[in-house]
Amino acid sequence: MLDEKKSLEMLEGFHAHYDYNTTYMKDMLKANPNAFETFQNFLPMASFCEKTPKDVMYTVKLTTMKNEDCGECLQLNVNMALEAGVDKQIIKEIVFNEGKNLPQSLKDIYDFTLAVLNEQTIDENLYDKIYFKYSKDIITEIALATASAKVFPTIKKVLDNFHSCSVIKLEV
Repeated sequence: MLDEKKSLEMLEGFHAHYDYNTTYMKDMLKANPNAFETFQNFLPMASFCEKTPKDVMYTVKLTTMKNEDCGECLQLNVNMALEAGVDKQIIKEIVFNEGKNLPQSLKDIYDFTLAVLNEQTIDENLYDKIYFKYSKDIITEIALATASAKVFPTIKKVLDNFHSCSVIKLEV
């Protein structure tokens, strides 16, 4: 059973910690607590990372958010990457330079993620590189991160709250 007060406190804490606009989630909680509870139960999928190296996971997350979102969720993921200790140069390369100067292993993850997001045919050599370098359990975590990152901007659009995603000045 959802505790609305605890959920609101969690959203307020998240907002305070990351300076992230949680209005769409608060609106969801108020309008349909059961729907919000379902959303809240989804959140662990979006942050699931047990075996994937942080630089790989945030390459996936930042690439996805840059492709799917116009700012606020990308900035949130930049902040989370910094908090997780990901090198600022890696973050800057993804956010501002289309991954051009990433180390080859991260460039492969960047290109792989973009191909998945854009529903392109993935080059067989790229698939081979990814599957040779990473175990199936890491690839599964990458899949969850890629898929889940698309959920947030989609929900915002449907709930007519996409104005919170207005283009912002990204800071790294």
